[in-house]
Amino acid sequence: MGAQAKLKQNLLTCVPPGTPIERAQILQKALQETVKDNDFIAKADKAKIGLAPVTADDMRKTVEGIFKLDAGLVAKLKTILF
Repeated sequence: MGAQAKLKQNLLTCVPPGTPIERAQILQKALQETVKDNDFIAKADKAKIGLAPVTADDMRKTVEGIFKLDAGLVAKLKTILF
């Protein structure tokens, strides 16, 4: 159950490419307010769901960092995978 709950929590922080920026900002604000809500925190604690909220900017930086691979590594991966 813990892994499923964590997965569901992470899915709440993602929107598909092409989502209008205004909509993404509304969702970001709502999520940030939710994870600060005392009732929500109490329910998460009761369900033994660990919360580790990050800002949208921090998440964006993490994802961008994952996709910044050295060109030599990309070429090597292509030969291995394809």
